[in-house]
Amino acid sequence: MRSEATGDVILSCQVAKALKILGDRWSFLILRDVFLGEHRFEDFRRRIGIARGTLTSRLNSLVEAGVLYKSPYQTSPTRHEYRLTEKGADLYPVALTAWRWEHDWATDEDHYFPVRLVHKDCGSTMLPETRCDKCNDVVRIHDVVYAPGPGVDHVEPVPARFQRRSRPKTSYPEGVDTNLFHLTDVTGDRWTGLVIAALFFGLRRYDEIGAAIGIATNILADRLKLLVDSGFVAREAYQKKPTRHEYRLTDKGRDLYGHTLMMHEWADKWIVGDRGAPLLLTHKTCGQSLKAIVVCGECSKELVLGSVSVTSENEEQE
Repeated sequence: MRSEATGDVILSCQVAKALKILGDRWSFLILRDVFLGEHRFEDFRRRIGIARGTLTSRLNSLVEAGVLYKSPYQTSPTRHEYRLTEKGADLYPVALTAWRWEHDWATDEDHYFPVRLVHKDCGSTMLPETRCDKCNDVVRIHDVVYAPGPGVDHVEPVPARFQRRSRPKTSYPEGVDTNLFHLTDVTGDRWTGLVIAALFFGLRRYDEIGAAIGIATNILADRLKLLVDSGFVAREAYQKKPTRHEYRLTDKGRDLYGHTLMMHEWADKWIVGDRGAPLLLTHKTCGQSLKAIVVCGECSKELVLGSVSVTSENEEQE
C-alpha cells in the first residue's frame, strides 16, 4: 500500500504504539526472562547482563505501562518480584515469534544457543507458526492488504525514550543468557523498529523513509547501516550520477513479519483507543479481516502462556 504509507499511518499504527513499550532491547529481554519463570531483580541482572540503574529504569517503565506489577516477597527490607499482568501475559505470542525467528536465522556467531520448544498439549517439539484465525493459513507479508482505519491521527514524531548507544558486545559474563540477543541487538530500539515498519509498508528510499517517520538523518543512516550489515536489508543502487540507493528487506528481514504482526495484534487489543484501529488488515487468502494467532506447528492448536516449555538444548546435552 505504497500510496497510503504516509507518516501519519506509520506513526499512529498499532506497531508504532507497541514499540513505545517494547521498542527497547532491555525491556524485551526482561519480558523474555519473565516468560521463562524469572521474577527477581538480581536474577534479571545476572541473566541479561544489565546495569542496575538501567534495570531499575526498565522495570519501572514496564510497571508504569501496566505490563508487569510488583509483588512483595520479603519484608525488612522490602523486596519485590515482578509478575505479568493480563496485559503482559498477552505478549506471549510476541515472544514465541521471536524464538521462531531466532531459530530460523541466528547463528553461533550471533551468540545463539538453540532452545527446544515443546507444546505440552500434544507433547511435540515444535516451532510456532503465525496463522489467520479464520482460514488457518500461515500469514506472510504478501498475503496482507493494509488500509487506514478510523484511529489514524496526525502524530508528531518524538524521540524514543530509550536509545541504543553502543554496538553489541562480542563476549558476555558467565551466567548471561544470550537467547534472542541477535534479534534484540539489531532491532532493540524504537527507531529501528519504525524503520522496519516503513520498509514493510513498501517505502524503500532514504528520503521517503526519513520523511515518513521523522527521524534525524544521522540516526537513519546508522539504523540502515546496522540493518544492512546484519543481513536484514539489501542496499541496491537505483540511480547513477549521483548514485542513490533503495533499501529492500531480505528474506531474513521479511521473516520478521510474524513477530511484527503479533505486536500489531497486542496493541490492537490493549492500546488502541475508542476511536478505533489506526490500521486495518485484510487477509487476501480468505478475504476477511485479519486476526493473527500463534499456533503449534505440529497440532495447529493456539499457543497460550504455560502451554510451551522452553529448554536450552545445551542444558539438555549436559
